[in-house]
Formats: sequence, C-alpha cells, structure tokens
Amino acid sequence: MPEQLVVVGGGVGGLSAALALARAGHTVTVVERDPLPATADAEEAFVAERRGAPQVHQTHGFLARILVALRERFPDVLEGLLSVGGMTMPTTSNLGEPQPGDEDLAVLIVRRTTFEWVLRQAVLQQTGVTFRTGVGALGPTARGDGHGGPPIVTGVRLDDGTSLAADAVIASTGRRGAVPDWLAAIGVDVPETVRESGLMYLSRWYRLPAGFDLGLDPKLGGDLGFVKYLAVPGDGGTLSITLAINPEDSDLRRALSDDDGFEEACRILPGPDLFFRDGPLEPVGGVRPMGGLLNRIRRFTDADGAPTVLGFHAIGDAHTCTNPLYGRGCSLAMVQALLLADAFAAHPGDVAARAATYEAASEREVEPWFEVSVQMDRAGADPAGFGGIGSGDGPGKALAAVFVAAMTDPVLGRGFARFWNLLATPAEMLGDADVMTRMAEVMADPDAWPVPERVGPKRSELLAALAAHATQTTQEASVA
Repeated sequence: MPEQLVVVGGGVGGLSAALALARAGHTVTVVERDPLPATADAEEAFVAERRGAPQVHQTHGFLARILVALRERFPDVLEGLLSVGGMTMPTTSNLGEPQPGDEDLAVLIVRRTTFEWVLRQAVLQQTGVTFRTGVGALGPTARGDGHGGPPIVTGVRLDDGTSLAADAVIASTGRRGAVPDWLAAIGVDVPETVRESGLMYLSRWYRLPAGFDLGLDPKLGGDLGFVKYLAVPGDGGTLSITLAINPEDSDLRRALSDDDGFEEACRILPGPDLFFRDGPLEPVGGVRPMGGLLNRIRRFTDADGAPTVLGFHAIGDAHTCTNPLYGRGCSLAMVQALLLADAFAAHPGDVAARAATYEAASEREVEPWFEVSVQMDRAGADPAGFGGIGSGDGPGKALAAVFVAAMTDPVLGRGFARFWNLLATPAEMLGDADVMTRMAEVMADPDAWPVPERVGPKRSELLAALAAHATQTTQEASVA
C-alpha cells in the first residue's frame, strides 16, 4: 500500500530512509533546511559548506555494518562510492589465513561528504522522491484517534508558512534537532537518557601527495589520557586527523586550536606522525572544532512497549546518538533507516504495528551500542583497543591480554572485529563459544600477551613542544 511520506533531514539517515522507502513504492518528500549547492562531483561536495551540518567535515568511520548494508540493500550506491575513489579495507589482515565471513569484515574508506554526495545522487535519480531544500521543519501536525490513544501525525509544518500532508513523518534531524519539543507540542513526552562524553573534537583535513602509500592501518590512533586521536585516510587522496580533548583543558584547547599547533602535534603523536615523515602536507582549511559529543537515547514507547505517537518515527541521532569517537553514527543511522523500511513493509497501513515493530527492532539492534559507548567512555577506552588498561596484576591484566591477543589471534581477532564493526552485539559476542573459550585461555596466561608500553608524550611534554614550536615560528616570521 503506497503511502505519502515526509523525511525531515537530508543526511545519511534521511537519505537512506528516502531511498529504501521509495524503492518500496512509497512517495517521499525530503525536507532539508540547508540550501544544498549543485555540486557536480565529490570534490565540489568536499569544499561546499553545510551550515546546518558542520559534522560532515569531521572525521568519520564507515564500519563493516554499513558496508554490508550497502552491499545487501543499496549495491548501486556501493558501486558509486567505489567508482569515485572509495576503498574497502579488510580488518583481518593480521589474523592468519582467510576464513568464511571475512568478506564482511572490511571498512569503507571514504569522506563523509563523498558518501552523502553519492547517496544523494541515487536518491535524486529515484522515482517517487522530491526534495524541498532551503526550508526548515517547525514540527508535526497531528490529530487524535478518537479513542484516547496516542496522537496520529498527519504532516509537518514548514518555516516558509506552508505545510506538507503525510501518512508518516520521519525525523532524521541529528543530535541537535528539536524532536522532543516538536512532540511536546502535540502532547507527547519523549524521555531521554543522556550521558556526556566529556570530550570535544578538533579536526583538520589534508591532501596526501600523489602516490602516497596507504599500506597502513585504516585508522591510526591512540589514547594518551589527555588526548585521543585518529588519523583516517579518505578518498581523493585526503587525510582527516581528529584530536579529542577535554573541553575544560583550556591550555591544550588553545594550543591545538591553532593551525600550526595542531599540525605540530600531529608530527609528534605516534600514528599521525607517519603521514608527515616525508614532508609537509597541503592543508584543506583550518582546524574545525566540534563540541556536544554525547550519548543519548530517546524513548518513543511507554513502559509496556506501546508507541506514544503514531505516524512519526525518529532515526539516527534524532533517536539514539553515541560518542562519535567510536565511528558508529553513520552505520547506525542507515541501520535504523532500513529497520524502519522493513517495519513499513511488514505492516502496510498499520501505523501502530509498524511503530511498535520499529521501536522493538531499534531496542534490539541499536540500543546496545548506546550502552557500550557509555561504558567505553567511563572506562576511558581508546581507539587502539587496549591502551590505559591492565596495569599490575589481577583481572585488569587478564582483560588487557585479551585485547592484545585480539590484534593477531584468528578467533579473538574476528570476534572483536565483528563487535567493533557492529556486526555482533556484546551479548552475541559473549554467546560465541569459540570466542569465549579462546578468551578464557588467554586470560589464564596473560603474561604470554604483554601489553605494549604506551608510546607518546605526556601532556606537559606536548604543551612544552608546542610552545617551543610557536616561539620558533614567531622568531622566523620576524626575521623574514
């Protein structure tokens, strides 16, 4: 039963939902507040500003979960990404002989702007989809069901004074979207659980020299306690480097917000330094800060699992967001878009059944990653997987040995790769008998898997080096 749908938000989640639902025969209008520029290719998309979505210029991870979803649901989009320079990189290179299932254990190396550009081209070419750009949504319109049940959304009001009627409204409005306020206006309470990460991002893009050898790890990062960092190659010969720090650390924030200071830090930090060994890189713009890195989940059902609103669905960060340091956001946004499309297919015309089905699927497929992100933030977990844990003897040492072993052990490595890449929830990984047996063996003899010493400067050493570099730069400029 074809329906008239409105998707609010033209990012990864919104575009994925529009494409999946239109290909199922529905008519979809995508409302995007940014006046999207007419970009002819991925390079134009890279330099185009998105005032409403500054996060597109931050470092992004495209984990195996999204790669599998593309292969299974949007193979044409995957083909398009690879045709413009996107690459897949296996995560099993250090895990011995290839095994069945390894084809799933790869990540996608591509810029967020390129990913969205290719996905948007597919949506623009899709029959049944129209775009309304340069106009924002003010909230849904709704009616009662006549029996005291949840309100039924009937469309959306726009800030140009018009409204769009819809059988359902899908909000993909990001972490800063006003979904709770929208629904409060029609009498729906949206409880939230929020856990701050205590971090902010500082990111900068560079262009790599032609022919640069990318025979490196897909992510080169680490955690020194006072700074976490990632260096991620992208398509088009680009490199994104992100430093994550405590926003209250004013000295470090000031030093790293400076373009020269940021680059000097990259030359010092183990991992990012590999990209600067053969000389300077061409920067693309300055250092871009981003705050508000939180974990948050919103509830659209009551204590019994019954939907509190009908004809309205939130996806991506508008529903559940996790600390972006772990690279899960885009993958989970597409996962939720596909879960929603599946709920529509399973319950045509039944707004209550599909809302309940979608929320139950999100609880099963998405909520565990909110919990994992909160736990990782509390533990100070780092992108390298084991830094900062396992000092001394006891359970911590044994657990650290497991992380070390997972770097090369075929069983643990694949188990953890499925976990990190959202292909297995924590419960599913712990339910894998082979993984648990091997984990017990490693934990019984942790000395066989010593934790490497943390390599890198102390905070005071990094600040001193940055101060010395700034002084030298100033002196050289005055002489010149």
